[in-house]
Amino acid sequence: MDQEVEDCQHYYRDLICITDPDRRKYLSLRKYGWRLKRYFWWLRVLGPFQFTDKFLFFNFFPKHAQKKNIGDIKVTASSNHSKLQPGDIVEVLSEREIFSTLDYDGKLNGLRFIPEMRKYCGKKFKILKKLDKIIIETTGELRTIKTPTFILEGVACDGKGHGGCDRLCFCFWRKAWLKEVNNQT
Repeated sequence: MDQEVEDCQHYYRDLICITDPDRRKYLSLRKYGWRLKRYFWWLRVLGPFQFTDKFLFFNFFPKHAQKKNIGDIKVTASSNHSKLQPGDIVEVLSEREIFSTLDYDGKLNGLRFIPEMRKYCGKKFKILKKLDKIIIETTGELRTIKTPTFILEGVACDGKGHGGCDRLCFCFWRKAWLKEVNNQT
């Protein structure tokens, strides 16, 4: 049976009532600027040859790219078999390693790797929580997360890559982006 769930404080319809729309000119063009900025970021991290192979090649030959399994994590993250639990210490992979798991849209199984997350690459953190369910803010619907996803202690989005957003949201991390650290140290 469906249970009635109280809306999250970031529920889309409530936020619309308490906020004003952004009235800046050319706001609709901003998404293209973000996309261009993301491509330059990818180019810097991957280098020209991998960038061309992974992203530009995908635009011109999408059927061939599907056959090559671009963004398939089985190739790069297959050594990550252990069950991670809250309290475990993990190391976030390098940007290059994370980028090898991403698809053309910069996502791994629907979860985007955002610029605010790159400052945490290569560092060690404690797992705060494994995510099982989440409320979709635009609809208020409670959904189950299919792919193992974690929140790390002390890791939050500062909003610098998203127009200076002040919400300080948790960054969500896929298991493929984390490497378990031996807890003996």
